[in-house]
Amino acid sequence: MVELEILFKIYPKKRAEFLLAFDMMKTGESLEKNRIDLELFELVRESNTFLWRELWDNAESLSHYCNENKYRALMGAIDILGNQIHIRTLSIMEETANE
Repeated sequence: MVELEILFKIYPKKRAEFLLAFDMMKTGESLEKNRIDLELFELVRESNTFLWRELWDNAESLSHYCNENKYRALMGAIDILGNQIHIRTLSIMEETANE
């Protein structure tokens, strides 16, 4: 599995606009093929600073998604509504419990 993390700060006056856009994106479309999860977190000590987290089956699916217009629109919206702090991908190794 692969995780995509985007950390960004939204301008306070653009907060409601951003949250509405995220809600519409999450509920308005079914999950992308091979995307396991999509979540948004707000940092407790830094209002309007969000962590966008997506979990994907594999790196190829994530790479394909990052080249699509939907992803480019997301990044463009973040640039208009605030500032990107960092973006990174992480490989996740699953462990099975020994019984």
